[in-house]
Amino acid sequence: MKIGIIGRTNVGKSTLFKALTLEEVEIEDRPFTTIEPNKGVGYVNVICPEKDFNVKCTPHNAPCIDGIRFVPINIIDVAGLVEGASEGKGLGNKFLNDIMQADAIIEVIDISGNTDSSGNKTKDFDPAIDVEMVDNEIKRWIASIISRSRYLGKEDISDVIFKNVSGINIKYSTVKEVVKELAIKEINDETSIKMASLMMKKDKPMLILCNKMDAVPDLDKRIEKLKEKFDYEFMACSAAAELTIKEAEKNGFVHFKDGKLERTKELSGEQEKAINIIDNIIKKYGSTGVKEALNHLVFELKGYKVVFPVEDEKKLTDGFGRVLPDAYLVERDATPRDVAAMIHTDVAKNYKGAIDCKTGLKIKNDSPVKNNQVIKILV
Repeated sequence: MKIGIIGRTNVGKSTLFKALTLEEVEIEDRPFTTIEPNKGVGYVNVICPEKDFNVKCTPHNAPCIDGIRFVPINIIDVAGLVEGASEGKGLGNKFLNDIMQADAIIEVIDISGNTDSSGNKTKDFDPAIDVEMVDNEIKRWIASIISRSRYLGKEDISDVIFKNVSGINIKYSTVKEVVKELAIKEINDETSIKMASLMMKKDKPMLILCNKMDAVPDLDKRIEKLKEKFDYEFMACSAAAELTIKEAEKNGFVHFKDGKLERTKELSGEQEKAINIIDNIIKKYGSTGVKEALNHLVFELKGYKVVFPVEDEKKLTDGFGRVLPDAYLVERDATPRDVAAMIHTDVAKNYKGAIDCKTGLKIKNDSPVKNNQVIKILV
């Protein structure tokens, strides 16, 4: 799975990206800091099933810390978006092509209003302008691709549309659903924008992440105002606070567990001051909001699940004797056969069924796997 991070310049995109991946990126207050997409690996969190089975896991592809499995996902930080991108302004089509490679999107906005539409420092800028601009640019661009379709009334209209949108990773099943739901009979400017909007909602859900939440006294009021205007989900975060925690943990200064920061090394005066600021943010908001936002996008908006395949359903081990070694992120409707294909082409080729390791019962081949399910693939 791939998550794309987008937004205006200097709203905290690259800070969020680094907080999620700890990759080294340019973080500067200037337009177009990011030209080529930054790419890295982040993690969504699920409770490890080891406790349910009274075993101790031996992680392979998904680390386990304090009983929490960290399942890897690909994350890209795409260049700053400007108005007119759908018509080629700024980085234009390059930006839009990059972001459409993602399965889901996080749009970062500066909820404090301290960054204007050009990425320059200001006061009281309305972030609704950002949301509307990004919404319009992406939908107009998709609509322009749909409108290139030449429908003469003879072919299946879904087939005609799919020939164009397949290049931006819109699924055929999504096109069929959209055409049916909107009762599309012809392709024009009006129907194209309607289809673009619904395709985005189904195939590329977008979460609006209100960054710099700690810089405003009326956070809830500001978010409610945005919710009244836009049909998106909004969450708040402090990307800078999350990055500070991650870097402090990486260097052994703190350990973050159960919403509390534990000092593990003696800190300098400046370091203690920084950690105290983070402490106050966590006490006020419960967390930095970053992990919660990523989990919400992946598991709630996109509907993905985590499944744990093993070879031995009794010992819960793989061929190397590792206990619950791997965790796979799968799509909402993924079946055991789909999981087999993710493991290896030979496993998929010789697939004969699957067993739920908790119940010992065979899983129907056409039944979607459940979240946190431990399964044995029969070959």
